[in-house]
Amino acid sequence: MSFSRQEKFLTTGRHNQKQRTRQALLDAAITLAKEGRQPSIAEVADAARVSPATAYRYFPNPQSLWADLATQQRTRRDDFTGIVDELAGTAEERVETVVRSTSQIQLADEALWRNVLRATLDRWFEQADMPESERVPIRGITRLQMTRTALEPLSDRLTPEHLDRLANAIAIVFGVEAIVSTRDTCGLSPEAAVDLMAWSAQALVRQALAEAEGRHTD
Repeated sequence: MSFSRQEKFLTTGRHNQKQRTRQALLDAAITLAKEGRQPSIAEVADAARVSPATAYRYFPNPQSLWADLATQQRTRRDDFTGIVDELAGTAEERVETVVRSTSQIQLADEALWRNVLRATLDRWFEQADMPESERVPIRGITRLQMTRTALEPLSDRLTPEHLDRLANAIAIVFGVEAIVSTRDTCGLSPEAAVDLMAWSAQALVRQALAEAEGRHTD
């Protein structure tokens, strides 16, 4: 079943019931993922209390399930909207709020987010031989948008080019990829991982401001 046929299946006939069944399957997959598992379609079907045959009509293979799950996580913007709405203080303080709050949300469901990361990597490999113009984006830009919002107080102190570079640099030091690095490579506890990510982000802000001040005094 291609994704277009899957969408046709979901949008014809008993639409509401199909959407409820699909959501039940995704919710079951999320629950199992939080336990550190990457379950099969049959296991997800069992957890959602539907037949495997029914589950396969929605998700013909595990890759389609996890790709959909990754999309669901990218579109869970409500988890992060409140963070941006409550930003206050200096750019350093705003960046710290974004990094700490985001990291705490993800670490609270670390196994789930690791599974989301695995799904996005699987999607990258599936598209590796495709022309760049035909590839479906594998990640959202919520993290980058939040960072740019946090850096808005610096718009009169950094050029657009340097502000953009700073936002990109900060986006590297938090998020699920940074969680994997701090937890696995560095062997840090969740609390220490959050502290390190926040410190790194603030250090980048200070460095960018120092460079800008140096340019002004030359």
